Amino acid sequence: MLMEFKMPQSYVDTLNEYGDKISSDSEKSKQLDFSNNLVGNVKQEHQVEDHIWHKKPDPELPTLFGWVGSCTNAYVKTLSQMRRFNPAAEKEKIVTKVMLNSAWIVNSIAGDFNPLHMHNGMLSAAGWLKMPPSVEKDEEREQAGWIEFMHGVPQSLVEFKYPVKPHVGQLFLFPAWLVHEVYPFRGKGIRRTLSFNLDVDLESAIAMKERGI
Repeated sequence: MLMEFKMPQSYVDTLNEYGDKISSDSEKSKQLDFSNNLVGNVKQEHQVEDHIWHKKPDPELPTLFGWVGSCTNAYVKTLSQMRRFNPAAEKEKIVTKVMLNSAWIVNSIAGDFNPLHMHNGMLSAAGWLKMPPSVEKDEEREQAGWIEFMHGVPQSLVEFKYPVKPHVGQLFLFPAWLVHEVYPFRGKGIRRTLSFNLDVDLESAIAMKERGI
């Protein structure tokens, strides 16, 4: 299951300010270089430091990690509700803990791409912070700059590919094993992505109720 979220603008601004700062500092860029841990042919890949997740750019919103936790809760709750219609499915699960395994920002320029790959952990996310005008305004051809998710194999009357045109502030949560790729684009500008992997502790809702939680 893919679930789409709208990232508050204050988070987008904070992450872009952070990304710009890292990119413009050669020493910091080298220190946080994450390219050896990732696939793809892109301009820059930087690890996101822990302190960013505890920032609260808007007093009316939680920290960035708090917001990610609420998104994770929504994802698991929705998945549990869907499974209720399947008699053979597991009982409803509740999120008891969310753990961030890794997080990184990718800066892509014209010609950069990510081949088919999957992530580690239980859940992964892809969100967009900057987009080249040519992609944003549909001036590109053949889904350039898009992300595409794939599951299963080609079959009659079954669509196994799901291409998505990314927008600034858009964020998807999905199973870490879900294979995906990113197509290159041709226009000027930076395509900036936030990605992270999560592990989640789950417990049966019935067990928690029996324990009085």
